[in-house]
Amino acid sequence: MCKYASRCALCNRTVEVQAQQQDVNTVEIKISSDCPNLQPLVNRPIHLDAIYEVIASKEQSLLYGLLKQYHRQIEDCTVYDIIKDSIGQNLGRYYELA
Repeated sequence: MCKYASRCALCNRTVEVQAQQQDVNTVEIKISSDCPNLQPLVNRPIHLDAIYEVIASKEQSLLYGLLKQYHRQIEDCTVYDIIKDSIGQNLGRYYELA
């Protein structure tokens, strides 16, 4: 498991992401933050195709679509970029160790 933390440029709140690679493609992420817009997603396991999320555009990203459902200001928020970077770093680490 890898843990990542960063501050959102919009609200200056800390966003922590735990990423654990389940297999070659699937990553489980858990988000921790006191941002009120993210509360429906906090500490809830989210399973995504890591490779797809790293290469997909925002418009095609399942992660972005999920965040957009709950976050009213997602266009101005950096949480998507924080989580996407975390997935990419975790994926690189997974393949490095494998």
